[in-house]
Amino acid sequence: MDTEQRAGGEMGDQDPNPWATPQGPRQPVAPEQATPQPLPPQQGHPQQPGYPPLPPQGYQQQPGYPPQQGHPQQPAYPAQAGYPQPGYGQQPYPQQIPPQYTQPYTQAQQPGYGTPPSAPTAAYDANPYATGASWAPGPQQGWAPPPKPGLIPLRPLSFSDLFGAPFLVLRRNPKATFGSALLLQGLTAVLSLVIVGVVTWLSLSRLSQAAPGEEDAISAGAITAIILSFLIPVAVSIAGSAILQGIIAQEVARGTLGEKLPLGVLWRRTKARFLPLIGYTFLLIGVVTVFIAVAVGLGFVLTGLGGTAGVALTVVMGIGALLVLIAASVWLGTKFSLTPSIIVLENGKVFASLARSWRLTDGYFWRTFGVQFLVSSVVSVASQVVATPISLLASLVPVLFVGVDSEATMIVATIAAQGLSLLVSVIIGAITVVVISATSAVIYVDLRMRKEGLDLDLARFVEARAGGRETVDNPFDVAAAGGKATR
Repeated sequence: MDTEQRAGGEMGDQDPNPWATPQGPRQPVAPEQATPQPLPPQQGHPQQPGYPPLPPQGYQQQPGYPPQQGHPQQPAYPAQAGYPQPGYGQQPYPQQIPPQYTQPYTQAQQPGYGTPPSAPTAAYDANPYATGASWAPGPQQGWAPPPKPGLIPLRPLSFSDLFGAPFLVLRRNPKATFGSALLLQGLTAVLSLVIVGVVTWLSLSRLSQAAPGEEDAISAGAITAIILSFLIPVAVSIAGSAILQGIIAQEVARGTLGEKLPLGVLWRRTKARFLPLIGYTFLLIGVVTVFIAVAVGLGFVLTGLGGTAGVALTVVMGIGALLVLIAASVWLGTKFSLTPSIIVLENGKVFASLARSWRLTDGYFWRTFGVQFLVSSVVSVASQVVATPISLLASLVPVLFVGVDSEATMIVATIAAQGLSLLVSVIIGAITVVVISATSAVIYVDLRMRKEGLDLDLARFVEARAGGRETVDNPFDVAAAGGKATR
């Protein structure tokens, strides 16, 4: 009994139901014995579970930014009834109802690195300033590389692209490119052997049958005939080079669009432009020939003055004319190097194409010249490395067969060595012409993409063709395409 009274006395100050509404005034209790009240969460710190959240204050999470990876949003806790404590000078907290999220973010829903977020919702599209409860984060527009349907990417080309694309033309469609060059080079070689050989044989036969008093006149005529016979293969070679430039330009253009045309189709597409191409080539050769003829004529005039002064002026003028010829050839050759591509791809006339090539290279002269010079140098060095040993071997064959008794054996060996050397020269020449012609065509496409936005027109053309829509036959033709790839 004493124990119970003692316990009752010690615990008499404690209410058996501390959560009930107090009946009448109460005695203050010590601070350490008071019931702890939940404190509001500090701003900037995560809320502790079990406490109702405060109304949003200050800076809130901006729309469009998903929760940070590694810190998933805590699920909402059900609201608990408040416990008012009147009489203590502390106002009870109002009951807070947290927003209910139907689909709270979890760790699995958060996009990882490299995973594109979900598509924007209709609510976000309608109201970009909506709150986080009415829209989902949308994708951010990222950078996409330009399309590359074929030979080169549809964008202004870098120096490495310009340097590598001509060799890629040869490797990508060798039957059409190397086959065309080999055909033209072989035709030129055969004509050279046949025409020059026949004319030389006839001239020497006539000389051997000449009368004693007519030998000098027949010799002069034979030499003249042999020299003139060389002009025919040279003219055929020039015309063939002009035709090949047009064929390679057509191949570069169609290869840029992802097409690989056979040899016959390339020739049919280009044959209507053969005459303008040949006319352009002979025009340039004619200008150079006239310049050389004028320089030589002035040299004869100065030499005719006689004396040391005339000879000195002739030498100085010859050196000056040679330097001017080299500088003019480099300058005009670079400025007009795009003319074959313009003649073929834009159906341009000769003089109009010359003017357009001049305009396209404005501001890009040194870049154009540098790329052409570097590609030509690489091809020339490689050609000499391959051709020089074979040429030396062919020239040493007669020496190696000096001790052979059979003259027929030596003749056959010499012909075989010369034939091998000629075959190697034709192959190397074909490769060289293809690469150099492709260089000018690639530069033409690059300058049009830089100056005229041709890459956009070509991209539209490729997209329309892939979608089965009607497209123009030649998107490079300004007049036909009207500045657009589709019609």
